[in-house]
Amino acid sequence: MDKERFIENITEQIKEAQLKLGYTRETIRLYFPVRSLCDLVRTEPMEGKDLINLLEREFQDTVLGRLAFILCKGDRIEVRISAAGAEYVHGQVADPPFLAGIIELFRDNHCLTIEEIKAYFAKFSENYVCKKMEPGTDFDYVLYFVDGKPDPWYYCVRIEMGHTIYHRFAEADYRSLVDEA
Repeated sequence: MDKERFIENITEQIKEAQLKLGYTRETIRLYFPVRSLCDLVRTEPMEGKDLINLLEREFQDTVLGRLAFILCKGDRIEVRISAAGAEYVHGQVADPPFLAGIIELFRDNHCLTIEEIKAYFAKFSENYVCKKMEPGTDFDYVLYFVDGKPDPWYYCVRIEMGHTIYHRFAEADYRSLVDEA
């Protein structure tokens, strides 16, 4: 089981929310499909209840505090991080430069072109990919760094009626999104 990878993923998601919305000392709830969570912690596929039992044993004491896991309908697991965990991320985890910058880029310009987004990626590394996505995926482009540095996420971009948005996915979740399209 890859505990460090899981805590890093949760920390990055909390940091993204705090950069976008600001910090509030409150409980955070993140939702994962069971399949995605198995992949994230690098365990064999299993049923949701079995995964929760395993996670509850493994994540009683973390830098984010004790994590709670709740099986939701639709084969999703809610991961609950205490207010103390949110406070830890706010006070102890530095803002990742790439993430902070891309949030600012999208916040300051709602009509970004793909060329402007590519230029932002290129400021951090020329070793990135920008691909036009297949019809039916709900997105127009995907951008990511080949070696996962400085950012391991896959950024799916949609440009509609002059308005540009992004959603970021872990690689396995992106691959699943593309496979389902």
